[in-house]
Amino acid sequence: MPVVTRRAYFEAALDVLAERGFAELNVGALCRHLGVTSGSFYHHFGGWPGFVAQLLDHWEQRQVRILREREFGTGGPAADFAALMDLTLGLPHEAEAAIRAWARNDETVRAAQKRVDDARLRTVRKAVEGIVGDRALAGTLTSLGMAMLVGHQQLASAGEHDELTALLAEYTRLVHSRAGGR
Repeated sequence: MPVVTRRAYFEAALDVLAERGFAELNVGALCRHLGVTSGSFYHHFGGWPGFVAQLLDHWEQRQVRILREREFGTGGPAADFAALMDLTLGLPHEAEAAIRAWARNDETVRAAQKRVDDARLRTVRKAVEGIVGDRALAGTLTSLGMAMLVGHQQLASAGEHDELTALLAEYTRLVHSRAGGR
């Protein structure tokens, strides 16, 4: 039997969410995906609630880790905005769509989803405001960007994210066209 890490369980959970949805995410599916026994799962997490809490924390902290690795906040608003657009392209979109569906059915997941959404809104708004120089306009543009991302995640077929690249490019042009509050 292979020895797996907590992180491997989290990545497997994101795979299961992306491939089969939240209703199919369970101990058995994770253990089959990883080729381990349920004893391994219970050794790491104690039970399903402990796993879900740690999975959600892992997912929430993912953006923070990636932004730290990219030295977010050190290159100015335009560089920060570009890093955010790049990060957006690399999100696990199918898993995120499944998490959003799960959030409609589970209060713990809903609270984590809200924290992730709020953090994203704050982060993007700060970069957009640095470009456009107007707080209200930055709020509108940020909400538009978030609606575009969530809408894309809900509508796109699995693995089809070419359209998101074009959407983000147009969104980037829009934000930069409003530089200085124009």
